[in-house]
Amino acid sequence: MSENILLISDQIIKERTAIHGNIDPKLLYSDIKVAQDMYIVPILGTALFVKIQTLIGDGTIADPDNADYKLLLDKYIIDALIFYTLSDLPTSISYQFWNKGVVRKVGQDTELPSMSDLVDLSRKYLNRAEFYANRMKLFLLDQAGREKKYPEYIQPGSTVDTVVPSHKQFTMPIYLGDMDCDPWCNPGGFNGQPYKP
Repeated sequence: MSENILLISDQIIKERTAIHGNIDPKLLYSDIKVAQDMYIVPILGTALFVKIQTLIGDGTIADPDNADYKLLLDKYIIDALIFYTLSDLPTSISYQFWNKGVVRKVGQDTELPSMSDLVDLSRKYLNRAEFYANRMKLFLLDQAGREKKYPEYIQPGSTVDTVVPSHKQFTMPIYLGDMDCDPWCNPGGFNGQPYKP
């Protein structure tokens, strides 16, 4: 099985988003691949991701025996992957490598957005992607735990390059401390003062 099997096609992105139909699919493939490796693999884990890739590569994803995997792909993975891909596209499509260096493409009768506009657009799609990713995580936790489906999610593998599924809802770049503990459970107390009832 090739590691380059994409979970979505350029046609799906064009049909379900504001992406124009005349965009060269070659410009989309690398961002789809990066999005599924960076964002989808950490949610699914190595084993479940490889299982879905294999079913797509073999053309057996639509078989009745694989209905659970098809449901996961159609209802959860595709939406998240589309918006993760779109969050990376604004700069990828605008800036391209040519033999003279990196060039920003400009069409006739078009107005160029500013870099802050591109960043805002990217952030908008990233927020949508995280919304769908959160739904996927909750679905997988429920189905793998309660329904005993998706055994690959529970057992992602044990090699050194195995990606264990992330069960966190959202990521935040700011550390807020351990929220499991109120200020009084610290033996040193709050602000270094012991707790006195």
